[in-house]
Amino acid sequence: MTEQRSIRGEQQPGFLEILTNWLPHQSWCPALLGRRSLLRVGGLRLPAPEGDADSQLFLELHLFEVGHLTGADEHSVLISVPLALRSRPSALAGKAAFIGKLTASDGGELWVYDGARDQAFLAAILEMARRRQGSRNGRSRGQALAGFDQWEPFAVDMRRDPAEPALEHSTRTLVRPAGTDDEGDWEKKIAVDFLRRPSAERELRLETVFRLTAAHSTAIPRVLGTVTGAWQEYPADEQWAAPEWDTGELVVIREPGPAAPDALSLARSSLRDGKSFAESAHQLGCTLGNFHADLAGAFGAHPQAAQQLKSMASQMQHALQAQWKKVRHEFDEDEAADLHEMIDLMSMQLRDSDEPLMLQRIHGELDAAQMHRLNQERWVVTETGGFIEHKLGMQDVVAVLMSLANMVMEVASHVSALPEQVDSPGSDDSAENGSDDTAEAEGAEPGDPVNFGQWYEELSARLLEGYRSSDADSTGIDSVFFRAAMLTESLQLFSRWEGQWAFRPSMLMQVES
Repeated sequence: MTEQRSIRGEQQPGFLEILTNWLPHQSWCPALLGRRSLLRVGGLRLPAPEGDADSQLFLELHLFEVGHLTGADEHSVLISVPLALRSRPSALAGKAAFIGKLTASDGGELWVYDGARDQAFLAAILEMARRRQGSRNGRSRGQALAGFDQWEPFAVDMRRDPAEPALEHSTRTLVRPAGTDDEGDWEKKIAVDFLRRPSAERELRLETVFRLTAAHSTAIPRVLGTVTGAWQEYPADEQWAAPEWDTGELVVIREPGPAAPDALSLARSSLRDGKSFAESAHQLGCTLGNFHADLAGAFGAHPQAAQQLKSMASQMQHALQAQWKKVRHEFDEDEAADLHEMIDLMSMQLRDSDEPLMLQRIHGELDAAQMHRLNQERWVVTETGGFIEHKLGMQDVVAVLMSLANMVMEVASHVSALPEQVDSPGSDDSAENGSDDTAEAEGAEPGDPVNFGQWYEELSARLLEGYRSSDADSTGIDSVFFRAAMLTESLQLFSRWEGQWAFRPSMLMQVES
């Protein structure tokens, strides 16, 4: 780029004013109520990448302390604002990224865009991480992880799409090199997370994915790179001689996760098309097990204490009996007798259980919609929903299986022949979502009648087989606690669907000891 003038955004007339008008409309920005102020406390400037048509392009990332005065209390919040300053409107940035227009101090025009959506800014920040570049003052630096430094260079002809953020107070942009498929090529795409409220300490979800990446886990969307920066901290008591400097991540570059096809949607498409989802279910189980093994290896696991085991057994026994009492009248006499006998036996087994299970960090709010397929061989678990400590891994397995069971009921509820065999609607949803489970491979033809109980039974059995074949401790899913949790949840599902239970035989088999 031939530089004709030097621009610093914060020195231009009206710069803070247009930001003050734009910021209240951003979900990650604290509410600008009452008296407020913007104080620049740090940031970095990026070299413009080659290929952009604007020869007067300036790329900046500003760190502001947003000050508020409400009543007698004054507080501040740190925010990160990446910007592209252009000498003319840009189709590469787009209208949605436009922040405002300035008349620069030298009389020229400046069109200001949100850098998180500007292709030139994205290319520059990705190259900073990929090439491990640092700023002149040494306060900002890019880092490449998981082989990111071996990727092809990023240019401004990349494609970018807004995506739902996986982290609180962040902006996510999905980036794909030119020529990649909109609906496929997930292993070639990346997610760029701009942390709009940076901190010197990582929050739990971010720390977890960093630790799992360092442990070479492939069960999560790995961290590929980061850009860190520094900012000045002003102590609130004002008893300071000079501001202190803090450092933290400003940008985190990840493999795509939530944007890729999810297991729940793919399973639903397979069911509607009358196709088996068994092979993918086996892969899901293996991924979930390896995810738990990686968490245990990175953060530790320990057996329950005797009192914890006794308390859990009592709670599960009570929950099962209470749920059975709620729904017993909705079963016919023979089914109720069989279930009552099974529940009595299970309650006795819970009471007599003396084998502690392993406690560890798990996802906590996991279902099949949070498991995504990046390619034919690899599924990942996204951190959406967060993590919880000192829990049994089997809780994630129960949650995934029950989310799939609920999906079966949703599909079955639209079929008049519930719960017997029904004709497949014969839709093309599975092709659109990239489902690779073919009926021929499983011994059935597409469009054959579907028996919902058998379909779910096959899926759940294969998922559990996959979990057992993983690196995880499978003691939990082979215990009476797992069977009790599955039966309790299935009875709740039975009640939720007003006594309709398309896979009743499957659930009875699921809880057999």
